[in-house]
Amino acid sequence: MARARAPHGSAGRPATQPRAASAGAPQGAILWLSVEVPDRFGQGGQRRQYHQIAALRENGRRVVVVSPAGPQDDSSIAALVEVLRPRLHVRGRAVPGAAQRLSRRLRSEPWDAIVVSHQDSLWLLPEETEAPVLLDVHNAMSAWYLSRGLPAQAARHRDLEARAIARADAVMTCSETERVRLIAQHPDAAARTFTAPLGIDPQEWPDRDYSRTLPLVVLFGGWGWEPNRRGLEWFAGEVWPRLAARAPEARCRIAGTGRDPSVSLPEGVEFVGKVPSLADFTAEATVVAVPVVDGVGAAMKFAESMASGAAVIATPDAANAFPGAQARVSADPAAWAEWIAERLRRRGEEPVPASERAQVLAERTWAACVAPIEDWLSAQSGRGGASVAESDGAPGDGTTGRSMP
Repeated sequence: MARARAPHGSAGRPATQPRAASAGAPQGAILWLSVEVPDRFGQGGQRRQYHQIAALRENGRRVVVVSPAGPQDDSSIAALVEVLRPRLHVRGRAVPGAAQRLSRRLRSEPWDAIVVSHQDSLWLLPEETEAPVLLDVHNAMSAWYLSRGLPAQAARHRDLEARAIARADAVMTCSETERVRLIAQHPDAAARTFTAPLGIDPQEWPDRDYSRTLPLVVLFGGWGWEPNRRGLEWFAGEVWPRLAARAPEARCRIAGTGRDPSVSLPEGVEFVGKVPSLADFTAEATVVAVPVVDGVGAAMKFAESMASGAAVIATPDAANAFPGAQARVSADPAAWAEWIAERLRRRGEEPVPASERAQVLAERTWAACVAPIEDWLSAQSGRGGASVAESDGAPGDGTTGRSMP
């Protein structure tokens, strides 16, 4: 949501040719399987995938993304790499033979490696492949459901994770906290797991003029995601009344999507919806608040908040992927209110931008955060290559631009 999205999507359209493909790309490629389209302007998981793929491409890797046809917008990722959108279902019903044709198509290519983005994408992985497989576990859902006292749901997700892990040569998570949670549920996978941390794109956070004339607190995110929704309710119901009592002049703006419009916000708090640029949106803020309650995975918006130049306060669930970050981390609403009120009071005295901005822009680039994936891919050199299946004349012969079934 850092920039305006092009107002269209694709549904079963032909495979796309990247508009800026690297010259002389090697014959082999990384196959990226995801039921969620990598998207620079999407939700956290979509943005994470987009930036990982972009960084791999900058390193000279050729990546081919396969994501089933649907309403999700693929324009940003299609500008970088080849994207195949097979139509596997129509009105909720499987297209006869489509999955088999896709499987044969994928097995006919000599992939250097295959990335399965999230366990929910496992069904896209062909049953027989010689290429090494990397499973990206966005969220250890079994551990999350168990922590919430829902053993039946935890067992169901543990089984799904186990099936996905069994088919993978390696498993990556987005934070060390999430890796520990996953290993607790699947101890046999410990030796095959590693962390590929979350990053930021410095181009999305250029140098700019900052203003601290307003006593302004801002929040941004996808508020339809339950941990974010609960965090927003906690902030509005527990933090803001305490803050308003300490600093009656305080104002709050909230950006993003998915907020329930039937839930009213307290006086002084305004919801502005989706914004064209997070960097512009946060440029007037003294504080960026990141409330995530009972969260799973890691919050990309925490890293982005650190890049904003404002002072940052977050709940432990929001900051779990960034140990030692220069932010105030607390789950106590009274502590939140006191800290924010102090920042607002001293907004004309404290450094602008905050010092952590320079640190995160230097140390948390996607080029740096994709290094563990690069290390794994380099270790797989020579292991790729798939069995060539006998063609049945199905649409799609490995040539970019052909329609998929």
